Amino acid sequence: MRRRVMTAFMCAIMTMSVIPVNADDTQVAKAQQEMESTVKTETTTEMSTQSTTKTEKKKTSRKKKTKITKKKISKDKNGKKSDNEEKVVPMPTQVISKSSTQAMERRISSKQEKIAKLRKEKAKIFKQMKLEAKKEETLKTFYEKYTANSKAEIALFGQEITPAMKISKKDEAMRDDLYELADLFGDKQLNTIAGKYVFGINHPDFETLLDKNDNFNLNQYLKNEKILPVKPMQQKIATINKKIKQLKKDISKENQTRYFNPNNVSLLSHITVDDAKQMLKGTALYADAKAYVKAEEKYHVNAVFLMGIAAHESAWGTSRRAREDNNLTGYGVTSDSAKGINKATKEEGLLTTAKTLHEKYLTAGGSYYAGTSAEDVNKHYCVGGEWAAAVVNDAYQLMNQL
Repeated sequence: MRRRVMTAFMCAIMTMSVIPVNADDTQVAKAQQEMESTVKTETTTEMSTQSTTKTEKKKTSRKKKTKITKKKISKDKNGKKSDNEEKVVPMPTQVISKSSTQAMERRISSKQEKIAKLRKEKAKIFKQMKLEAKKEETLKTFYEKYTANSKAEIALFGQEITPAMKISKKDEAMRDDLYELADLFGDKQLNTIAGKYVFGINHPDFETLLDKNDNFNLNQYLKNEKILPVKPMQQKIATINKKIKQLKKDISKENQTRYFNPNNVSLLSHITVDDAKQMLKGTALYADAKAYVKAEEKYHVNAVFLMGIAAHESAWGTSRRAREDNNLTGYGVTSDSAKGINKATKEEGLLTTAKTLHEKYLTAGGSYYAGTSAEDVNKHYCVGGEWAAAVVNDAYQLMNQL
């Protein structure tokens, strides 16, 4: 542009040089105007040319950028991940806790009532045990007292009392002991026997009084008295004690706060089997409610998180893999056509998943360890950035059932 301006300027000077020396002011001014007009025209033309050039360059640049973008999108489709796969949905991070609900209070009350009933049953058994022990001890004392003499063979033979028969103090003492035995054993017939007969132990000349055709053998009768064995009662009490201990443990667990923390899924939820059943009621996952609690207790993987995985991966237990392969968690499923790592039962599959999560995903040094949040598990458990958010939202839905 500078060259053209300079050329125009030189032309103007040359024009001025040919103006006659004697030219008047009007001619000079006219020449100057022509020179300025020429310069302006050249300048305007040059600027217009430059503007056109810049516009063309911008258009070319836009076309290039458009081509690059299209090429990148094409690469995504043919290459590793599409735009949809790279989409990341932020994982909710709210910690949900439930410390006391009506359902929990009802279960605690029910367990307390069971404990009260078991204690009553236990007290009744203890009373029976004492009674049987007393029966045994009293009968033993009776035999020692009334058979420890030379006439032991006839000591417990009885002869019916007659009006002419004299009743001694020894007879009366023995009668009182028989009444006590009758009360202990609840034996009304023995009570009658005690008032109807006298026995040889109290009469030195009893053999002369004894009517061998009409007598009563107390020894044989007492041997038929039933003393219940104590050992089965002790075993029953031991069983009751175990039940009471378990119920107390259950109550203690019922009083614990239930947790779901998506930022650390290795923290225990403290849910009970009853909780799990309540949370999964009405879904195809209900039948294996106990397995989630068992998995948490055994492998320290939050049971609600495991439920969330099962709900998401199996469409709440209704997917083909869940129904046909017992695979609720997508375990070993790397693609739609993959067979997966399947087990004989759904419970076994859940426990295997929990074991894998604990050892490989949630333990420092594990082959897939990236942290303890659901988002960290997502990095290796499932391709795509939406999985953690979906699982956590399902877990929230489950916690809301408590």
